[in-house]
Amino acid sequence: MRKMTPRELKHAIRLLLTGRKFIKEAPFSSLHEVEKTQFARVCELVTHAYETVPFYRDLYTGVGFDPRDLKGWKDFERLPLVSKDQVIDAYPESFISSSFQLDDLVVSSSSGSGGKPLDVAYPPQTFLKYALATLRLYQMGFGYRPWHRHVYIYTSAYPFDSIFGMYPLHFISTLAPIDEVEKKLLEVNPDLIVCYPSHLRQITEMCSSSVLESLNPKLISVSSEMSTQVERDGLEELFGCPVLDNYSSEELARIASQCLFHTYHVFEDMNYIEILDARDQPTDELGAVVGTNLHNFATPLIRYRQNDFAQVGPSSCPCGRTYRELSNLQGRKNDSFVLPSGRTLTSGFLLDATYEFLLEHRGAIRDFCLIQESSAEILLEVVPGKKWTESIAVSIANRFTEYLEEGMGFRVETVKECEKTRTGKRNPIIRRAALVD
Repeated sequence: MRKMTPRELKHAIRLLLTGRKFIKEAPFSSLHEVEKTQFARVCELVTHAYETVPFYRDLYTGVGFDPRDLKGWKDFERLPLVSKDQVIDAYPESFISSSFQLDDLVVSSSSGSGGKPLDVAYPPQTFLKYALATLRLYQMGFGYRPWHRHVYIYTSAYPFDSIFGMYPLHFISTLAPIDEVEKKLLEVNPDLIVCYPSHLRQITEMCSSSVLESLNPKLISVSSEMSTQVERDGLEELFGCPVLDNYSSEELARIASQCLFHTYHVFEDMNYIEILDARDQPTDELGAVVGTNLHNFATPLIRYRQNDFAQVGPSSCPCGRTYRELSNLQGRKNDSFVLPSGRTLTSGFLLDATYEFLLEHRGAIRDFCLIQESSAEILLEVVPGKKWTESIAVSIANRFTEYLEEGMGFRVETVKECEKTRTGKRNPIIRRAALVD
């Protein structure tokens, strides 16, 4: 992702000066006004995509749809869903709006699951809107101010490291050795730490106790990987500050984020989120997350399958935000395990099960990866810590076998490093789908 130019950063200053309503007031808006604004933006986006993006013109023409047919949400729900593979195949030739030049856009890359990277391009003004939404989610955790120091542990650097000295950001690569991370944390003494849950776990396991005791963050924000509330509660106790999860993606940007009551609030002014059942019909129950980004007119993502599962419903949070609540967030479908009987163990359940023994054997496990090799075989890869013993391996195997069906195999192997994506992003739950019966 390219760096922001001085001119673009000046635009960011203007957004900060005029963005109070977006940051502070919008999440408390009337739902009637929210839906009205969403639908107006959706109509504009669909018309724009039909007229300027070859992929959407072909997709909508193929089902006999004309943007003038879009009169209400029921009409919108008849539009075809868009998959990740479709975007990958069409980008850039057929997926970038003719209203934009690729060289002028900001390009964000997802490391992708299954080895398929995906690029999404958007105008700089859209990226700055995303940045403003990011400022909102940090302020949901503490009074984030221009002088607060921010450590950002990620696959690539953020497009700016400050806004003319305000909101200073210090980047650390996810591939950096732990002693480098430790040194940077001591040097910066951050008010805000942003990272993957796995890197936060690595920091707690591998940094010295003196370093951890010297840190005094006001908020830790985690994202991009599944983590559980039980785990985050433990990390809150360790660091003495909120550890809040935000649900985002490279494709849709900010989707939902936790407030101090640990409720996920949908960012209704960033995306229109639908939850669909197995027949692709709207449901109030657990279903597939489908999103329409309301700001990206360069590579529009309209009714895009996010490949995650969740529920969405009215807000009842004590914080008073009216934006809908997202609950029961589950990992990607291929991160669940399917047992021989057809029963599914969700990634959320699997993470809770593994975190149970992480808590019980602190200092024994530096990292782990749970892999379903076939319908009847489960492998737990463990990067052992100083307190690791073979008796712990036996204890874990005995405990985990209780969750499985009779006849299934479970084994523990110690490794130097668990499997990760090419960018260093770690996936703790892997189902080798091609091998599962």
